[in-house]
This record gives sequence, C-alpha cells and structure tokens, in this order.
Amino acid sequence: MALRAPINQRVPWRPSILDGYLLRMLALPAAGVLGVTLVAFLLEQTLRLINEMASNGARLGYLFGLISNLVPYQLGLALPASFFVAMFIVIARLDEESEIAAILAGGVSFERILAPLVFAGAVLGVISLVLVGYAQPYSRFGYRAVLNAATDAGWTARLDPQVFIHAGPDFTITADDADATGRSLKGVFIRRKSSTGETIVTATAGRLGLGRDGKTTDLRLVGGLILSDAAAGGERLLRFGDFADHEVLNTREVLRPRGGDEQEMTLPELIGESGRSDALIPRRVLLAELYSRLARSLAMPLLPLLALPLALAAKRGKRAPGMIVGAVLLVAFHHGVTLCKSFAQKGEVNPLLAIGGIFAVMLALGLWLFLSSRQRPGDTPISGFLARIDGLFQRRAKTTPTAMQTKGALSLSAYLTRMMAVRTAAAAAALMGLLQLIDLLERTSDILARGGGIGILRYMVLRLPYMFGEVAPFAVLAGAIFTFSQLARNSELVVMRITGMSLFEIFRRTLPVALSVAVLDLTVADQVTPRAQQALASWWSHSAPGATRGAPSPRWFHIDNSVVVVRTAARDGKTLEGVSIYERNDAKALTRRITARTATAESGGWKLHGAAVTGLGGARASQMTVAALDWRSNLSPGDMRRLFADSYEITSNTAYRSLFGKGPVDKSPSQFKTRLFRTLATGVAPIIMLLLALPTALGYARSNQTGPVIFGLGCGLLYLVADGLLTAMGQTGVLPPIVAAWGAPIGFAAGAVSLLLYAEG
Repeated sequence: MALRAPINQRVPWRPSILDGYLLRMLALPAAGVLGVTLVAFLLEQTLRLINEMASNGARLGYLFGLISNLVPYQLGLALPASFFVAMFIVIARLDEESEIAAILAGGVSFERILAPLVFAGAVLGVISLVLVGYAQPYSRFGYRAVLNAATDAGWTARLDPQVFIHAGPDFTITADDADATGRSLKGVFIRRKSSTGETIVTATAGRLGLGRDGKTTDLRLVGGLILSDAAAGGERLLRFGDFADHEVLNTREVLRPRGGDEQEMTLPELIGESGRSDALIPRRVLLAELYSRLARSLAMPLLPLLALPLALAAKRGKRAPGMIVGAVLLVAFHHGVTLCKSFAQKGEVNPLLAIGGIFAVMLALGLWLFLSSRQRPGDTPISGFLARIDGLFQRRAKTTPTAMQTKGALSLSAYLTRMMAVRTAAAAAALMGLLQLIDLLERTSDILARGGGIGILRYMVLRLPYMFGEVAPFAVLAGAIFTFSQLARNSELVVMRITGMSLFEIFRRTLPVALSVAVLDLTVADQVTPRAQQALASWWSHSAPGATRGAPSPRWFHIDNSVVVVRTAARDGKTLEGVSIYERNDAKALTRRITARTATAESGGWKLHGAAVTGLGGARASQMTVAALDWRSNLSPGDMRRLFADSYEITSNTAYRSLFGKGPVDKSPSQFKTRLFRTLATGVAPIIMLLLALPTALGYARSNQTGPVIFGLGCGLLYLVADGLLTAMGQTGVLPPIVAAWGAPIGFAAGAVSLLLYAEG
C-alpha cells in the first residue's frame, strides 16, 4: 500500500490555557473595582436625592426608579477605567511572580499575551456600545420621566418635623413636631406670599389631609392667629380657635417626549435623523453625538495596547508612574472627544475629522507604545520619563543601620502589620485614584469653565476627603485579602496554622492596621469631609459661568424658637440680605415679626439694619421702623455658609447643636440623630472588613483558588450597600436612627464572627 502525503488541514483557532488563565485573572479584579466604583457613586447620588426629595416634599417611593436609571450612565463612565486598572493589577501580579518572564521564555510572543486582553476589551467595547447606544438614551429619558412623575405628584400632604416644604406658588409650611404619619401636627407655621405682601398663619396644632383630586391640601388648625399685609400698607390680625385652610398645589410642566434631545436618541435613531433633511436637530449635532459614542466604545480594545507596556515600564512594585500616565491618557482622550464634539456641534469643525482624529491619535499612541516594547517588554519610548517620575516618588535618604536595626528580624506581629499596612495603603491610593479619574471624566469640562487647570487641582483636593471615606473600609478589605493571599502562596499561613495560631490570633495581630484606618476614617468623615464638601459646593455655585449661574434660593430654618428666612448671604456668611424673623412663644404662636434689609455678624448675635418690627399685642398689630436692631441668636456665620452651600454632609457637632436647640434646624430630627449615631458606626467599618477578609486565610492555596477571595469581596460590597441603604432609611424616618446606623455593622460583625467560630471548631 503506497504512502500518501499528509493532508494539510486548517485547525480552527481555539482559546489556549493561557487565554483562559489571563481572562480568569482579569475577571475578579475588574468586577471588584467596577463594583466599588458603582457603589460609591450611586450611594452618593442616593443620599443627595433623598435630601432633595425630602426638602421638596416629594414621594420617596420614586427614589428606586431614579437610582436605577442612573446605573447605565455610571456604568458607562466606570467601565473603561475599571478595565484599565484591572489590567494593571493582573500584569503587576504576573510580573512580580516572574510569570511574564516564564511565558516569554517558553516561546510565547508578546502579541500572544496581548490577544486575550484585546479580546476582553472587544467584549467590553460591545457592552459599552450597548450602554451608550441604547441603554443610556432610554435611562436618561427614564430618569427625567420618573423625576417629572415625582414632582407632578406634588406634595404628599405629610410633614416631617422641622422640615420646610414649598408646596405651592409662594406657599411654605413647616411644623415643629409631627406623628409617624406626618399628618397630625404641632407648632404649625405657614407663610403665603402675594402681590400685597405676605400672610402668616401659626397654630398650636393641626391636622393635614389631601383632597380627592390629589392637588388640594386640607389643613384643620387649632388655636392660632393670622397676620396678613393689607394693600394699603397696614397689617390685619385675626385670632382663631378653629380654622380650615385649603391650598391648591402647583402643577408641573408636561413631560417632553423622548427624542427632542440628541442624548436621548439611540444609535439607529441618530443615523436615521442625520439623513433627514427636515430633522429638528441640526445634522452636525447628531453626527457629533454619534461619532463621540462610537469613539468611546471602539477605544476599549485599544486600552490593552497602553496598559501592557505601561505596567511593565517601571520597576517591580513601583507602578504608580505608569498608572498615572495611563490615567492622564484616559482623561485626555475622553475630554478630547468631548471638546471636539462641542466644536462640531457649533459648526467650527467637521465631526468625523475632529473626533476621528482624536481616535486615530489614541490608536497610533497605543500601537507606538506596544510595538516599541516588543523586543524588550516594558522598554518603551517613555520608560526614561517614567523612571524619573518613579525616582521622585521613591527617593529616600540613605541611612546607616543602627544597632537596634541590626539586632534581629521583625516580630511576627510587626511583620504582618507592615505587610498589611503597605497593601492597604496601596489599595486606598489605587481606589481613590480610580474614583478621581471617573469623577474627572464627568466633571472636567465644567471645572475648566470655572477655574481652568487650577480649578481641576482645587476640585480634586476638595473631593479627596469624601473619596477617602468611601474607599477606606474596602481598602482594608483588599489589603487584608492581598496579605493573606501572599502568605498562603508562600506557605507562611500553613506554618502559622501548624504552630497552633488561630484565625483570631491572626486577626489580633493585623487589627492595629484596621484600627488606624478606622480612627483616620472617623476623623475625616466627621470633621474634614463635611467642611470640604461645603467648600466645594460654595465654590461650585459662586464660580459658575454667568449663563448658568442662578440666584440662590432663600434659606428657611428654625432657631431659638423662631422661624427665619434669609434671601441671600455673603460667601463668608457674615453678611445677610433680606432677613425675616418670625418670633414665637412657647405655645408656638407668632409674637413678633422682624424684617431687615441686611444683617451683619457681631459677638453674641447679629446687627439688623433697616429693620421693620411688627408687634402683635391683643387684637391689633403695630409696626415701627428702626435703623438698627440687635438680634441675639445662636446662629453663626459658619451656619449660614453651610445652609447656602447646599451641602448635605454635616459634622456631628452640627447635628448635636441642631438637635439640642443650639443651631439652625432645616432637616428632620431623624437625619440629625442618624448622623450622630453614625459618628462611631463609620469608624467600625474597617474592623468589620478585616473580619470579612479572614476567611481568605482558610483556603487560598497555591492552586489559585478564588472562592474565598470572591466571598470576601462580595461580602464587603454587600456590607457597603446594606450600610448605605439602612442609613438612607434612617434619615427618612423609615427606621429608628440607632437601628439604621448600627444595623449593618452589628449584623455583619455577628455573621463574620460566627463563620470564624465555625471554621475554628
């Protein structure tokens, strides 16, 4: 039988073991980083929306709809940054454990290492295209529709204590106390504004209801008075035993259909509208929107071309310069696309050439960095630049070892503490950098309009305390997981367990790191973050461009048994304009009204200038005008800065002063009580995260088992979500403040300790 030549058959390409290994390594950090960023930003948006909806008297039942419609937008922002950071983590680990060198020594090309990363980028690019092309347009409209429904539903005809509701045209109502339903009231105050002046109604008690039409309030008042300004300039005073008040609530604007804004149009709709000659939106605007979305999605597969060379360009363990350069490139690309889109919409440049040019520059830069590092991985044209930056970060004064330093090795406790401290600090820095990056992706254009490059630095510094508070607990979790994983891979945990060391002993020896972070987190969250957020909100409103800057809304608050409204305040809070003070007696009846043109801060109170005093005695009201009048009050300039800054973050001291009548009150007592109880609960979070990370020490062996790591990261994210939701429920009065503040810490701590006891048993 004659032998035949072998037939050449084309073998279809199949993923190799290396591909699966790299993709599995990439999945966990990508999911973890994406989860942390989403939770951080969505919790911030949740607290802000709760504060706004409560102040407007809107139904909080719409909150879930608003937050769910924010998810596609936040996910689209976080996806590229999370993917980039995850690749850095994976490449750093492969390089530190010499796996990159082993793979290259085995004959695998640099391009073959890149292939699965590009594949992951292509998959994420498709997901990004779905998000920006379909999900985000519908979610933008959905958010607007839910917000319109919430405002159109109007006031729910229920009051939280001490909260001011502006429920109708020039109609303000508040009550000193209310029952759980918000309908049975005590210490009622109503101000109605008209063309002739204002009408003030105060009452000892009242019962609030809503008419069948859902637009009219029915308020039954007991034991009060009515002060109204007559057209001739006089005042009328009426005292009553029982009084019925009805108010027609304001109606909202009709919801505009989806499609009137190019950002609410899907990709097929943008393409279709751009080809129509009778389109309502200019063609250049539609094309600029279309090309900007495509550019951002198509850039996802290009990120590995940047991440792989930059992650290998620095020395082992010193990858901060490469990550910084990568972050700068991401921000530059995003805002380059935004800038070109803006110019294209104005007709100053061609949309395809401008946005396509930015994409081409990004592609060329990625190919240049990657191709230049093929021969010597990590040796790129910018390696020298990165080395100089690395030298600035790592420069230390060389010291001669002392006798104490040369006596012996570190103790086990010091060894574990140092290892975990380094990894916790690295995790905190990486997470804060990621949050800053995503935040800047959204805000840089607005910041540049307010202060240029210096404005970006100012914004980053003022946002830093808040972001530290968001990432501090998770940084401890990540630092502990990385520490225990390293100990397990080096078989050090096996030795510790053989010698009889329990998990609780490991917990005790690593606890100093968690305690240090807890103390720092508590201090920052209670004292630094509220002040930084207040300064940021004040700067943001005062530095807004003239076209977008609006007049501040008047601020209403309770203080010293009086109701006060201030039209505006100076930036330092020491000068007020348009001040009205409604003084009441112990029965919450109006006794005197003072209006002043301006007020200036003095020791122990304020000096009112151009004041008009209306006294209420017997059955008549009398008025007199004085050039200056002293107002003794606990109100401070700092209080006014906070009130006009629109910042929902407050210190524990502010909450204490407001609860015990030593400061202004414009929120319900449940918000202040929740803030006080959370003062210590915030500091407990890093310790709980350490407990949740301890199961990682049970079974993370050399087999690269990821189950304990996934469990620890999942529990950490679940804790952050549960803690945030319970806090929101406490602020809105759904749960008792102490339960809302301590529910998640106690519940998760009990679960973690129970699991450890089971594992030790």
